[in-house]
Amino acid sequence: MSLRVVQWCTGIVGTSAVRAMLRHPGLEVVGCFAYSEEKRGADVGSLCGVDPIGVEATDDVEALLALRPDCVLYNPLFPDVEEMVRILEAGINLVSTSYFITGRSRYFGTEGIERLEAAARRGGVSLYGSGVNPGFANTVGLLATGVCQHVTRVSVLESVDCTHYASAETWEACGLGRPIDDPEIHAMARSLTAVFEDAVDLMARALRVELDEIHYESEFAVATHKTELGFMTIDRGCAAGIRHCWSGRVGGHTLIELPIVWTLGYTLEPKWPIEDGYVIEVDGLPSVRSRVSMVYPQDSAGPDFGTVTAMPAVHAMEAVCAAEPGIVLAHELPMTVAASVAGPPR
Repeated sequence: MSLRVVQWCTGIVGTSAVRAMLRHPGLEVVGCFAYSEEKRGADVGSLCGVDPIGVEATDDVEALLALRPDCVLYNPLFPDVEEMVRILEAGINLVSTSYFITGRSRYFGTEGIERLEAAARRGGVSLYGSGVNPGFANTVGLLATGVCQHVTRVSVLESVDCTHYASAETWEACGLGRPIDDPEIHAMARSLTAVFEDAVDLMARALRVELDEIHYESEFAVATHKTELGFMTIDRGCAAGIRHCWSGRVGGHTLIELPIVWTLGYTLEPKWPIEDGYVIEVDGLPSVRSRVSMVYPQDSAGPDFGTVTAMPAVHAMEAVCAAEPGIVLAHELPMTVAASVAGPPR
């Protein structure tokens, strides 16, 4: 039997999720939530650039909950605890790509995470957070430790040219586009990427390590020329790239390291090298080195960040719906793979 899914929002990630679910034999899109007035009443297929599917987007939460779906795929730009609690208390599993991995970060706080855990248990359902990073990349890093007798450091580097990721709200919230000497930008970047604190927490829990602290640091690259990206403009002298790192420390030693390099445009200084993907490093006995790159067809418009963010969540829904009630973490689920969609080209 197919899982009945309500899609929550159709932005970059939600649109990719809908397209994938419509091709998935085990998933059925039965409803869609939309914040914006122009999307309400529109067919979900049309909103996502495919043929109409006979399901209209709405902002009527009660009507969506009354559909009794098995799962909500939650993809707003930023999370709303009240919404999430309401969904869970209605007895609906919730899979999110919206700044949730363990709930440790400032987006939820102790009170918020306790409310979510209690709501899931009252509803008899599960809450799970994923994405490409945090999410997929961290599980690859954890998997790489499986051949080691001893581990002294795990590093998961994301290094990406983000010029094609047309989400001005995301980059502006991170401080990009602001003058390089703006005193606010470091705090903005820390705030936007606080979910990576969750990712450090997740990896520590999986490795059964008690961390002494989780540390954050950042530096910005400046645009040397005015940069027109189509979805936003970065003036000369403003931040056009960021290199930052969340790390988990034990006894003054960095055990878990999540460095991130994001750049916008091609005229920035310093011009950091870009790996176009993920570099996994495990120091231990033995040490492990691995590189994960997303390779797209030559005729594509460029990296499809929406799809790679959505798919780890889409592929996890079946396991999440079968999990015990409460918050479930990546290492507690069966291996997440592209089940039911593997086969010859189509």
